[in-house]
Amino acid sequence: MLKRIHAGVELALFWLAGTALVAMMLLVSADVLARYVFNAPLVFQFELTTNYLMVIVATLALPWCQRRGAFIRLSVIGRFLGVRGRNLLFAFNALAAALVLLAIAWFSGGRTLDKYLGGDATFGVIDWPVWLSLIWVPIGCAMLALRLLVDAAVHVAHVDAVHELPDERESDARDVGANP
Repeated sequence: MLKRIHAGVELALFWLAGTALVAMMLLVSADVLARYVFNAPLVFQFELTTNYLMVIVATLALPWCQRRGAFIRLSVIGRFLGVRGRNLLFAFNALAAALVLLAIAWFSGGRTLDKYLGGDATFGVIDWPVWLSLIWVPIGCAMLALRLLVDAAVHVAHVDAVHELPDERESDARDVGANP
């Protein structure tokens, strides 16, 4: 049950990041069209795109990408180790990365809360609340840390098993209960 909830939250964050990417492309295209065809640019587009949508795109898809094995892996030592050694090395690396990401989530979450309580806003054509730009970093980093902790636990629990990277279609169907 928890595995399905975790995978569902990761998938929802991924779709939110994808939606933000599409919105970003549409806004930039509309701004270019409005600027050069109608000589009336969208004055809010730059702040919305750079301070909000790009942050969403860059952080919320991270846990889903980790689950899919989409990050580049470099194995200098691992290829000289057996299955058990590789699994323990992977678990150690995942735990180390999870600790760093939890620290980032903690401190960025504190900063986000500070900006929210202070009512900070960027001033311009629209007074954008700063915390809405910052909130995505602790969410994305915390979810990626959770994914890494789960991955490390799986590698330790099945230390003698060979772990393959999941196939995209099989992983989605298995993790969120969809039919392939």
